[in-house]
Amino acid sequence: MAMSNTNFIVVGSGAAGLVGAITAHRAGLRPVIIEKADLWGGTTAISGGVLWVPNNHLMTAGKDDTPEAAWQYVLSLIGEDADDRAIQKAEAFLAHVAPMAEFLAKEGVAWKVNRDHPDYYPGVPGSSRGRTLESEVVDGKALGRLFDTMRTHDLDMPAIDSEGLASLTRAWRGPGLLLNAARVALSHKVSTLRGRKPLGLGRALVASLMRIVDRLGIPVRMSTGLVDLVVENGAVVAVIVEQAGARSRMEAPAGVLLAAGGFSRNAKLRKELQGVERSWPNAIPEDQGDALQAARALGAATELLDGRWWMPSIQVSPEQMGLALGLRALPGSMIVDARGRRYMNEAANYMTVGRTMFDHGAADESHWLVMDDRFLRRYIFAELSRKVVRKRMMDHGFLFRADTVEELARQCGMDPATLRGQVDRFNGFAITGEDLDFHRGASEYDRHWADPDQHPNPSLGLIDKGPFWAALIRPGDLGTNGGIRTDNLGQVLTQDDRPIPGLYAAGNSAVSPFRYTYPGAGATIAAAGTFAFIAARHASSRSTN
Repeated sequence: MAMSNTNFIVVGSGAAGLVGAITAHRAGLRPVIIEKADLWGGTTAISGGVLWVPNNHLMTAGKDDTPEAAWQYVLSLIGEDADDRAIQKAEAFLAHVAPMAEFLAKEGVAWKVNRDHPDYYPGVPGSSRGRTLESEVVDGKALGRLFDTMRTHDLDMPAIDSEGLASLTRAWRGPGLLLNAARVALSHKVSTLRGRKPLGLGRALVASLMRIVDRLGIPVRMSTGLVDLVVENGAVVAVIVEQAGARSRMEAPAGVLLAAGGFSRNAKLRKELQGVERSWPNAIPEDQGDALQAARALGAATELLDGRWWMPSIQVSPEQMGLALGLRALPGSMIVDARGRRYMNEAANYMTVGRTMFDHGAADESHWLVMDDRFLRRYIFAELSRKVVRKRMMDHGFLFRADTVEELARQCGMDPATLRGQVDRFNGFAITGEDLDFHRGASEYDRHWADPDQHPNPSLGLIDKGPFWAALIRPGDLGTNGGIRTDNLGQVLTQDDRPIPGLYAAGNSAVSPFRYTYPGAGATIAAAGTFAFIAARHASSRSTN
């Protein structure tokens, strides 16, 4: 894409950056995207790629959802102690998220709705289902040469959607599910042979957005990192960037949108701002806090810096984590602490489970996902179903196997009698169908990732068929969700809550409008896109005025 006379700089090429650039262009600005990596797509490209959009245009207005219900739900989550600015940000999100999604649909994003996905806190007033949107499958080859620089372009996997993830995990459970899995695999093979590259989940989303960026002629400068923000007469008017070791100034008279993610991969910042020595992030390596540090240098305020988007993760290798979704909710597994005691509802949403793990000491000691051989044979998992991966995990001490529960406990450093007692108690719950300790399987969300063919409780199953397994599970995260303080227009604020003219932030660069909570599947990407949408339109009105 050729460079042109640009006036609005977008830092980052994930969902927030791409949406911000598209919106800015349609609002009359001349945006350019700068991306420090040599691949575009950001953490969005390796995500599920869904968006939490209450009252979206694919729902039946007034029947499937209402603005009042969505507001009641979000307000209940952010808490009564939320200040006026936090409430205004939540209101802004709810007022603009559906228009943002519809705007992108008109630009060419083919949305589909997951009507069965429940919100993450089903018992909270105003919760619902069907608020999750995602992109239809996209052919990556339609991007032309841009496809070669898309993050994960070389990943060979079928184009599945969020609804298909759960059914593929249970493929061995029945002929219908197995036939569906075979169809998915065959379709992928045929498409590949025909020269296509079908993309699903996060890859489909960023490909859809980049296709629009390309069509609109928005320039994208790769391998171009943000070094500093330039202020003149009290407003941000330019940036200093570095490319191939050389620094230069890029003008931004209409403003700068920081959409470069959080700081989950910056160990120094995590220690300074979160007080943690160890963390287990699942974000891309470039998630180093560049936007945060540039904004802080200008005197921008920050808040909720200890926040993160929790995601329980199994330790696959010293460098690699595996997301634990179905692993926690499917019948036949449970999580215990270093002493062998179970301490929570494993099937709850990952934000709740990750936080509970952290509060229970899982960052400082080894906690384990305990399962039996039937569990591993009955369900399909990205890591644990592959023998070569299990061997590597065992070689590193991240996975143990034993003929008895007691021996498994000894290998993991737990008290054998304690673990034996906890497994027996859990098995009793599996037989009766009621978890008397933590109520696993009682909520609609618990059952979403569980096995509907398991009775009487789809999330509870016996752990009694040896050999027995224990996988090291960590309080991982998808990224940080605290950061630069912004207002309801996406403007970056100073310590006394005054906007810094010309400077905006969205996505994980900014504080989440949901504070420490996670309303539903895709809340992170939805908030990122929504505030990029709001910020770009405000920058346009400011530039015009």
